[in-house]
Amino acid sequence: MEKSRENYILLSRKLRWGLTFWGWTLLLLIFIISGFFFFRNLYSILSPVEREKTDILALEGFVSDYVLDDAIREFRQGHYSLLVTTGTPIESGGLLSEYKNTARVAAESLKKLGFDSTRLVVVETDEIMNDRTYNSGLAFKYWLRIHRPDIKAVNLMTSSVHGARSRILFQSALGDSIRVGIISLPNLFYNAVDWWHSSKGFREVMNEAIGLIYVKLFFRPYETELKNKKTKK
Repeated sequence: MEKSRENYILLSRKLRWGLTFWGWTLLLLIFIISGFFFFRNLYSILSPVEREKTDILALEGFVSDYVLDDAIREFRQGHYSLLVTTGTPIESGGLLSEYKNTARVAAESLKKLGFDSTRLVVVETDEIMNDRTYNSGLAFKYWLRIHRPDIKAVNLMTSSVHGARSRILFQSALGDSIRVGIISLPNLFYNAVDWWHSSKGFREVMNEAIGLIYVKLFFRPYETELKNKKTKK
């Protein structure tokens, strides 16, 4: 008995509550249902549409050609005065094209569709390796600072699931004094309801979801003067 009491000086015995088989089954079921609804709504989370009252519409230049008609329609229906294309150097095809920046490609394509060139502004950024969207926002900020210092809000148009991340990065670049509305256009190749049925949809949605998590948790705004802020009409 003496030896037994000595052992209890170093050890203790406590009652422990734990899940039963049915408890684990219910927990797993809750996890599966929650995951289903999360995946079901992930597209809409990544592609918000929230307009601000403004006369400036910005369009990310990397968008597919089918988005351009929507941009023209939005411009006319929203009674904007200027459409600003933003972008970075193109990653492929530059050797065969006279236009080396996605902002310029989008602008020239809009002209081809009959858009009024006098209401079009091109804001290009130079070669950058990281934070391409954020640096496009910075270039846009510099243009606004010079040409429209009075502006209090802009609307940013982009392609589907890139919308949430673009809005955060442009807002970070423009600062608190300018509100950023977002117009995320539907994707032609997959839809919001069953995007995971498409390999392209699954890749893009999951990639943007990871990118959004990175931006929210790890990205920190910074401001560096771009060596060459190209702004053309």
